[in-house]
Amino acid sequence: MKIYKLSSLLVCICVLVTTKSVVAADAYMAPLASKSLMLDIARVSDEKLIAVGERGHILTSVNGLDWQQQAVPTTATLTAVYFLDEQHGWAVGHDATILATTDGGISWTIQWQNPELEKPLMDVHFFNLKQGIAIGAYGLFYRTEDGGQNWTRELHAEFLSEDDQAYLEDLKKEDVSLYKQELSSILPHLNHLSDNQGNTLYLVGEAGLIAFSEDEGKSWQRLDINYYGSFFAVHQQASGAIFAAGLRGNVYRIEDGNPVHLKSLINSSINDIVELDNNQLVMVGNNGRYLNVSGDSITAGQTAEGKAIVGAVWFKGQIVTATEAGLQILNIK
Repeated sequence: MKIYKLSSLLVCICVLVTTKSVVAADAYMAPLASKSLMLDIARVSDEKLIAVGERGHILTSVNGLDWQQQAVPTTATLTAVYFLDEQHGWAVGHDATILATTDGGISWTIQWQNPELEKPLMDVHFFNLKQGIAIGAYGLFYRTEDGGQNWTRELHAEFLSEDDQAYLEDLKKEDVSLYKQELSSILPHLNHLSDNQGNTLYLVGEAGLIAFSEDEGKSWQRLDINYYGSFFAVHQQASGAIFAAGLRGNVYRIEDGNPVHLKSLINSSINDIVELDNNQLVMVGNNGRYLNVSGDSITAGQTAEGKAIVGAVWFKGQIVTATEAGLQILNIK
């Protein structure tokens, strides 16, 4: 396996924006918000869940069944939510929106938003209360060193193929300005970050992208893989095993740094991976399809409704999901 670490190709573009510079409309308080399109769900604590979705909807629950919508200062569709502890959390979404809460998701403020980009952010991760990153479509990558008061855009050429990186290095020698412009235009979609187990963070995206970082995302190493479809989910088990899944049911397990293709039994795209108490994995996806993964055994199932499942979390002995038809409990066979 070839691993390339090209930290010299990291280009930082300073885009420092404070919360005060953003003006946005409040999300509509919808009576049936819990039945609308929901795109991610996170466990804040053993007693609380938070889910996000279309039109800026953010909902909380203490049992996974009953949901309460919270006031949110944006109508932008939210794609992901992450909590560092029981009080501090972030949500990201369309219009390059980044929201933050310091009271467990009861109230939210806009830290950064740029509708003119016309690009969504897809995931967010914080290493501590000060340092975090947000990723998204067309190579969007933002970093904060002050808890989200300011965000700096970065361009990471490490996410590209070896051939593209070589091309860019040649271009950089000729014209640095054109190099930056070209790099920005060919970066792949960045879709998902792993929950941080230890010091290694994994990222997956378009064009067979699986990369990892051991320095809080400052530099990345792309894994060599003979697959060019998109990955939408990556999960690092407590045991250390890494799984990546995505388009048309493709599933890979990373063994000794090498991606190994697994027979998944389904053709529907996989959107998220959740780990149960017994180390069993459940992968959820489009058309209500899901996979049970336990060791080398994989079985498949489908919900009666057949609705796309976008996010999932293990909470109080049950799998709570964010779907195209709202927030639901997944009863697996």
